[in-house]
Amino acid sequence: MARNISNHYRVTLLFLFFLSFICIAQAQTLNVDLTYYHAANNSLTADGSKINIHHLKKDRIKWCAVSRDIWNMFPVKCTNKRIYIEGFGIYHVKDKMHKRWKRKIDILVHPKNAKKIRKNKVKIKILK
Repeated sequence: MARNISNHYRVTLLFLFFLSFICIAQAQTLNVDLTYYHAANNSLTADGSKINIHHLKKDRIKWCAVSRDIWNMFPVKCTNKRIYIEGFGIYHVKDKMHKRWKRKIDILVHPKNAKKIRKNKVKIKILK
């Protein structure tokens, strides 16, 4: 009898384990407006980390800021917020924007970078 109960719990736990992977694998897709922003010297992100502008020049850092409606789509205790921006790659979400913006993303670029980015209806996937 005890063996049947433990097998039942194993099957239940195994089912929940696979169900959690299915929920994680599904990424939410949105169409957003995409712009860029420059960081000032000694500026900080929302999580308190300092932005080193010299790393931006060498494309080591791929950071972005998202509007608060997108920020709220991440799990509450998610520490590694990432999004996939179609045509740009995977970016780490390090900052949130003012309340007035809806469905908008700002990419952090080096201040000397001459390319200005402004695109409407770019597809993104929220990676959880």
